[in-house]
Amino acid sequence: SSTKPFKAYSNRIAWLRGITDKPNSKFNITIKDGLGRTKLQKFACRSGQSKEYGELINLETMLGEDLQVTVDGIEGAENIQLFLN
Repeated sequence: SSTKPFKAYSNRIAWLRGITDKPNSKFNITIKDGLGRTKLQKFACRSGQSKEYGELINLETMLGEDLQVTVDGIEGAENIQLFLN
């Protein structure tokens, strides 16, 4: 598993996109606020044959809010790149 800090640069995270190094990978994503409260959890995210996972999440945030993004439960992948837009 891996946890990285993320600073919200707008009042909303619209898209969540993950790119894996191998097809048909599975992983979980958790986003917590600065106080450790869970704002979003996605389980069993699958990358498919294209090695990509994407979803419209429309998660409301505050401008400049400190978030912790955790990717865990990784199956079938060595590396995962996660993009929040």
